[in-house]
Amino acid sequence: MKTSFKLFDFAGAPVNISLWFFLLFLFVPFSYVIAIFISVLIHELAHAYVANRSGWQVYEIRVDLFTGSASVDTNIPERDSIPVVAAGPLSNLGLAVLSLFLYAIFGQSNPLFGDFMNDFFIVNVFMFIFNILPIYPMDGGRLLKDFLFLKMRSNRRLARKIAGGVSLVFSIGLLVYSLSISAVIMAVFSALFIYSALIELSIINQSK
Repeated sequence: MKTSFKLFDFAGAPVNISLWFFLLFLFVPFSYVIAIFISVLIHELAHAYVANRSGWQVYEIRVDLFTGSASVDTNIPERDSIPVVAAGPLSNLGLAVLSLFLYAIFGQSNPLFGDFMNDFFIVNVFMFIFNILPIYPMDGGRLLKDFLFLKMRSNRRLARKIAGGVSLVFSIGLLVYSLSISAVIMAVFSALFIYSALIELSIINQSK
């Protein structure tokens, strides 16, 4: 059974949306679903655009439930990977700033548009902050790992261990924060991040 459908092509790759994404309409207000869709899509298109401009192949861009992905060549070296990864969160920061300008220009005269820009701003600020946290496999965690690999070429094992430890600490902090504000979905993701970090650290320790 087909679980996604193609929207268009970008950077030589299909842009697909998962049918699971539409479950958001059951739990999230309509305006937020539209804001999430646009924000996640542009976030992933930004990853794909920078990768394509750097000469790396893009295989698929996908919008899924709560997440998105841009599948690119896994052989990208750290020096090229850093701008590719950074493009996603920076696109959300840019969209947040843009929403402020649009709200200032059109929001007062059009309350409906103003309300949407407010939702759009909140979504993009959240995505920017969430994605720059140094938690793997989020963008911030990938940036930290790439940066450490560049700076510690002679000891990549230690670089992985530092990145894994930082990811674990921030994941635990995110879980505590999520529980304190009763953000169940974010708490679930935090638990998955903790598990992923523990597995990573266990693999590193076993590779002595």
